Amino acid sequence: MNGATLSIASSFLGLQSYEWWVIAIGALVCISSGILGCFLILRKMALMGDAISHSVLPGIAVAAWLTGSLSSFPAILGATVVGLLTPMLIDVLRSTGRIHEDASLGLVFTILFSAGVVMIANMGNIHLDLDCVLFGEIATTPFDRWIVSGVDLGPRAFWSLGAVLLLDIGFVVLFYKELKVSTFDPILAASMGLRPRVLHYMLLGMVALTTIAAFESVGAILVVAMLIAPGAAAYLLTDRLAIMLLLSALIGVLCAGLGYGMALAMGGKVSVAGTMSTTAGLLFAGAFLFSPRYGLVSQAWKRVQLSRRLRREHILSTLYRWEEDGGEWMEQSKMCELLQLSLRALRRSGQTLMQKGWLLWEDGRMHLTKTGRKRGQELVRAHRLWEAYLEDKLNYPPDHVHRDADEMEHFLSPELQRQLELSLDSPATDPHGKPIPGGVKGTR
Repeated sequence: MNGATLSIASSFLGLQSYEWWVIAIGALVCISSGILGCFLILRKMALMGDAISHSVLPGIAVAAWLTGSLSSFPAILGATVVGLLTPMLIDVLRSTGRIHEDASLGLVFTILFSAGVVMIANMGNIHLDLDCVLFGEIATTPFDRWIVSGVDLGPRAFWSLGAVLLLDIGFVVLFYKELKVSTFDPILAASMGLRPRVLHYMLLGMVALTTIAAFESVGAILVVAMLIAPGAAAYLLTDRLAIMLLLSALIGVLCAGLGYGMALAMGGKVSVAGTMSTTAGLLFAGAFLFSPRYGLVSQAWKRVQLSRRLRREHILSTLYRWEEDGGEWMEQSKMCELLQLSLRALRRSGQTLMQKGWLLWEDGRMHLTKTGRKRGQELVRAHRLWEAYLEDKLNYPPDHVHRDADEMEHFLSPELQRQLELSLDSPATDPHGKPIPGGVKGTR
């Protein structure tokens, strides 16, 4: 392990109980936000979470102004009302057809957030720290205890955020089918009577509630990051919604634990919410690069593997045609010339073919084995069948079919070859008069 990894790992060894509370509270926020964020990402509404998390500020300010305090219930009620009002205002602006959705979203949340800042700045009798709203004070949340009848039940934030997490899980479980259908096909959902518009605002209401509950402890920055990063990373790792939700929750837990470890490794001089958000970005970057199916590195490696496979198959088909025309051993220089390959590339591909038992290579000359000849025959058969199909069914001129067939021969399965043969009434030759060699297994 490198020095940074060892530093983070060693930081966990001496954790105090209150520090584990910090991780637990962070995990609750990350899981709640991550689960809801999956639906926002699938609905292409990732920035809606950002908009709601900022626009609820005037709701908190109005509740504080009316009640004269920052007690939880009025603040939550006011913020929820504004949180639900935000997407409605965005829809109203968008529905006019004069302003695009992205512009209306930017207008609504910046104006509401700015109004909230101005209102709070002019409320001298009530103290509401804007830095706390944005960045949170998660490191101090374990010291705000919930004591009932002299019994210390633990940090107040743990219980409030735990209740929100249960509400979020209950919402997803209760409306899972409706959310799934309306997310992927709103028109189908409407035809089934599932009321996708109502579900839309219910989802955004849960986002608003989760954001508000996290304000005091972790701030808006972490909530915004968790509404996007875990779900986006999970989206790159799976194509199934249920697994995406589970992966998003797991990534959220990792963000909380590793993020706090990073903060400790830096001597506690940085924002814990900031390091958790940074960890979320790093985990997303890992998925973006190394996801088995969609990662950039994985896709690049697959392209390299495909290129190497095509090169090997071109060698086999070229040798088959050479032997078909009466040749025996082909000089390696001749193969390099025909395929426009360097000798180094030819040797690399030839080594793999020899390991598979498809190629003999002696004294700079190449020859197919029995199994190699069979594979070369299959490739040439696919090539010539596709040429015949292009000429007969798509009216390609004979001098235009070779290049397309040269690409398609690598991807025609035995079943597709059988279908081509049937549709062409079992042709004996290709458009150039070359014989189409014997069928593959299962071909009549």
